[in-house]
Amino acid sequence: MKGVFFVSRNKDNKDVKDFKQRKISFLTDKSLDELKGKFDAFVARGVKGELSRSYISINERNNESTIKDLQHYLLDHPTFSATKLESKVTSLAMQPQNAAEHKWLFDYDSSKDLDRFVEDLTLEGFKENEIEVHKTVHNYAVIVSHGFDSRKILAKYKNCELKRDAMLCVKWGIKE
Repeated sequence: MKGVFFVSRNKDNKDVKDFKQRKISFLTDKSLDELKGKFDAFVARGVKGELSRSYISINERNNESTIKDLQHYLLDHPTFSATKLESKVTSLAMQPQNAAEHKWLFDYDSSKDLDRFVEDLTLEGFKENEIEVHKTVHNYAVIVSHGFDSRKILAKYKNCELKRDAMLCVKWGIKE
């Protein structure tokens, strides 16, 4: 299962009339194609000109450890409202200790030298099939299959930020 986050941010919509920030998060085992309708409905609920984004966790979440964390939480908080259960489970699943994988995401804020950045990742020992490049709203995200000593590569590429256990922007849409 993965975490999903739909959001319309102030940062993207500062010039949109009557805009109010919105977000929803949930867990899913559905594909991106299967989530398309749900995201399209989120976009449609916005105001004219509003930009919305869809994010998905780059790392699978561990169901067993999430359930254990939920059990402990409920025992420690017996008056917890069941109406907030989905939100709490999502929050617990997204904690770092509940990641079933340990991929890293580089937020690459430029198209300049992107190919060279990917080449440098191969020099760090990654095979081509362990590096994923994704287009985002404004730039790129580069995902690698595991961690490594990234100090040298981050010093070389100032327009790049490392995000461990991150969310990848996979879709965006504007309410027409």
